[in-house]
Amino acid sequence: MKFTTLLPLADNQGQPLTTQVDVIVQSLAIQFGGCSVEGLIDGRWMDAGVEYRDQSLRVTVVCDNARLDEARQRVIEIGRELGQLAMYFEVRDYDGVQFLRMG
Repeated sequence: MKFTTLLPLADNQGQPLTTQVDVIVQSLAIQFGGCSVEGLIDGRWMDAGVEYRDQSLRVTVVCDNARLDEARQRVIEIGRELGQLAMYFEVRDYDGVQFLRMG
């Protein structure tokens, strides 16, 4: 499976989270055996009539399907660590990604 999350580059008060985000990306790579940083995303979302705007780093991880709950829990932990109200979590290719060894 492939899961994607968005890591905010600033907290809700506008303070940079660059160092924390770097540590989180490294921890995802260690925990799941690798990850891809796909670039910056400008986003907006609504919560109870309040518009939030932020810039985030799009990070994607490919791992075994059996790790879905672990992946979901890790993104929840990241959100709590960063003081977020919600975290983007997308799962794709649940049964379609394979690593083919060449020998």
